[in-house]
Amino acid sequence: MTILRLIAAALTALLLAAGPATAAVQPAQLTAQDRTDLQRVEQYLGSLTTVKADFVQTTNNTDLYRGHFYLKRPGKMRLEYEPPIAYMYIADGTWLTYYDADLRQRKDVPLGSTIADFITRANVRLSGDVTVVKVSRGNNLLSVQLVQTDKPEDGTLTLNFTANPMILQSWVSVDQQGTVTQVDLTGIQPGVQLDNSLFVVPRRKGNR
Repeated sequence: MTILRLIAAALTALLLAAGPATAAVQPAQLTAQDRTDLQRVEQYLGSLTTVKADFVQTTNNTDLYRGHFYLKRPGKMRLEYEPPIAYMYIADGTWLTYYDADLRQRKDVPLGSTIADFITRANVRLSGDVTVVKVSRGNNLLSVQLVQTDKPEDGTLTLNFTANPMILQSWVSVDQQGTVTQVDLTGIQPGVQLDNSLFVVPRRKGNR
């Protein structure tokens, strides 16, 4: 997989592609069971103040990369790949930064313009700026498919949980070109102590 394709795949899972706003998408016709399960999802996500986990990322079921995921809500997240990949994504509460450790290069976008904002915000709501378009169940799994309310054409994000007990297992994003990026979490540790230094973007020595 080329560097540009890897970056694009990872950004698919975090960034909302720029584009003109369109008419708001119509939400799914939710059943009483759907509404109950969505409330459980909101409560579960809201309870995750800190999380540490390993992840495996696949793109179109072929390319595979491993790394580490850290979440400290509100506002902070770190997605770091294992060598030889030298990339990471860090949310510090204001910005989401892509950082290339080999080249010492970074790209910053406002956290509020990204899917990472939904993951890291203090109060997670499956409504408003995101719209639930599908809820599915099976084999003790619960899946919730979301789109950005005003830009549904940008792609979908599906959150997959075990239903009982509820645990976030993975997320799957599909972009405008149909590229499917799946991130599977393993070794999930909620409620761990995470130092704020994890959410500071590295800098060159001597830089402020």
